[in-house]
Amino acid sequence: MAAFLALRARAEEIDLLFYERSKVAEALRDRETRKAVRLQSAHRGRALRLEVAEWNAMALVIERCTRGHLGRQQARRLRIERDTRRQRSFFDALATTVQKRFRAYHARKYRHNFYARQAYVASVLRKGDMVREDLRSRMDEQVRDALETQETQARGRVNTLSKKLHHLRSTATCAGIYNSAYHVGHHPTAFGVPVEEHLRQAIRPVIKAELAHRQRNIAPLPPLDPIFPHSTGMSHEYVEQQAKEERWINKTRRIGGTEFNPNGGVTHPGYGGSIHVGTNYHPPLNLERTIDKNKWVTQEPFYQAVPIGRIVQSRETSRGDQSGKQSRMQSQEATAPPDHSRMQSREQPREQMSR
Repeated sequence: MAAFLALRARAEEIDLLFYERSKVAEALRDRETRKAVRLQSAHRGRALRLEVAEWNAMALVIERCTRGHLGRQQARRLRIERDTRRQRSFFDALATTVQKRFRAYHARKYRHNFYARQAYVASVLRKGDMVREDLRSRMDEQVRDALETQETQARGRVNTLSKKLHHLRSTATCAGIYNSAYHVGHHPTAFGVPVEEHLRQAIRPVIKAELAHRQRNIAPLPPLDPIFPHSTGMSHEYVEQQAKEERWINKTRRIGGTEFNPNGGVTHPGYGGSIHVGTNYHPPLNLERTIDKNKWVTQEPFYQAVPIGRIVQSRETSRGDQSGKQSRMQSQEATAPPDHSRMQSREQPREQMSR
């Protein structure tokens, strides 16, 4: 009772103290709430992270077991396929060997005949020989025809060129280029006949045809009509016609009356001589150089533009010609006497340089 009375006596003091403490608690309510929320969130986050970590560990275990199971199944399937493939290859090889041996046995016993095979091979050889001989004969015939055609064409070309180059043949006073004095023993030939003879024979038919044509077409002119004195009543057409006829008559007068002779030349009067005729001739001394004129004439044979005796010049023949030419040049150099004058002229500058 006494305690109650003591407390009742302090009621106002207690009310003031409660009010002050309530005021302080109300002021600190937000701060304490934030701290409590922070503590709760940290605790809940830690608990949740622990739970998630446990879930991840269990998921890893489940995945590991599942992957291991699937891998073992795939490995078993691949192993079965490998064994099946090996067995199939082994048995296929055995089956191939058995089939080969059986087929060989069956062919030797029921199908193969040695004598028939031998006769067939002999017939094939005979037929091949016949075909080869036929092809060889056809080849020879084609080569012969080609050579004849080539020779005919070549003769035609030579004849055509001879007709066009008839002005290059020799005359009675002047030798042509194909009959030069420098070609003694080596005159150009075509088909074994000198080119000069080709030119002479090719132009003869042309000349004969031209002369015959002139004899047929060129006739003596008829006598001219009498010319009457011009009258003042002539028309312009009549005057033009008379002038045209006069021009034609002048053209016909240009033709000579003598026959054309291509082989003959105009005879010139002889040379009468100069003022020195009758005096003694004293030849000059030491005016001609000592030159070997034989080197002006080549010793090599004449090569024609169109080869004779073959269709196409092969590479081996061209190489043979080159090797033959080189051997001839070497033999000429070996047989030619040394030129001491040139050697001395070459040695003199060397001696001067050494001095």
